[in-house]
Parts: sequence; structure tokens; C-alpha cells
Amino acid sequence: MLLPVSQVQAIDVDFYSDATIEDGAIYNMVRIYDTPPDTTTVDMFGGSVGSLRTYDSSIANIYVGEVFGEIIAGNSSVVNIYGGSVTCHSLAVMDLSTLNIYGGNFSSTNSPGFSESSTVDIHGYDFSYDGWSLTGFLQDGSPFIFNELAFDKYSHINLIPEPGSLLLFGLGALLMRKRK
Repeated sequence: MLLPVSQVQAIDVDFYSDATIEDGAIYNMVRIYDTPPDTTTVDMFGGSVGSLRTYDSSIANIYVGEVFGEIIAGNSSVVNIYGGSVTCHSLAVMDLSTLNIYGGNFSSTNSPGFSESSTVDIHGYDFSYDGWSLTGFLQDGSPFIFNELAFDKYSHINLIPEPGSLLLFGLGALLMRKRK
């Protein structure tokens, strides 16, 4: 039985083993937990998620699809964003967790919460910080923005130049050394 889009209800789901979120899936909240000694990995290849929460060394990989509300990573978990559309009204990376942003359409509209034990790696180029917002382009050329970001509070944010920029920097340093 097919329902009109206006009647489709988003559901909450908890994952305790590897899974895939595909086109057409609509979730209000997705929670990912490990079942030691195994690590749970959830790959997102489509669909729509309002809230994504990772716990217990789990891994969430976003390739395609939409996360439109919040991402909360805790308890040594990892969130990798390779593509898709991510608009976070609430973003928190805590308790030895890691957020890696490689590509996709990414924006964080409110002040993020990062604990000192967390790591945020942004892979891209043309980074610019005006004291309020961090902007630039991700590895795949997509623009990104972090609003309400105070670098003095978040020393564990790593801006990682895309490989082409590193190569040009290395060649420039080599040429400058040869001139001496």
C-alpha cells in the first residue's frame, strides 16, 4: 500500500548491527550503538534523517541523503560526511568522538558543542574565519559554513587542506629552498 507523501510518518530507529539507509527512508531519529566486540557501521546512501546520534564506537558514513536537524556523536563514535546535504541546527561531538567532513552540502547554523576530547577534521580549501563563521570549500568543491564558531574555545578543530593544495605548498617550499 502506498501512502501520499503528506501522510508518510517519520519513525525512530535504533541500529545495533551494520545497516544501510537508502533512498525513500524517512527517519525522525536514528541512534547507532555497538554490540561489543563488534563495531556497528551504518552507511547512508539516501533518505532523510532528522536527528543522527552515534554511541559506543559506532560509525556513521553519510554519502547521499539528508540530515536536517542534529548530529550528536558520543562515546568514541565517528561520523564521516562524504556527501549529501547536512544542515545542523544542533551539532555536538563529545567524549573522544570524531567528526570528519570531506564533502557534501554542509552547514551548522548554531554554536556547536565540542568537548576537549573530541576531534573535528574539515578536509577542504580556501578556509576563511571572520571571528564568527568559518567558511570554505570541502574536498569535493562544495561550500560549507560553521556559524557561531569561536576558535579560542575549539582548539581541536583541524583544517586539512585538500591534497592538491598540499602538493602546491610542497612545490613552493621546494622552489624557495632551491633559490637560496
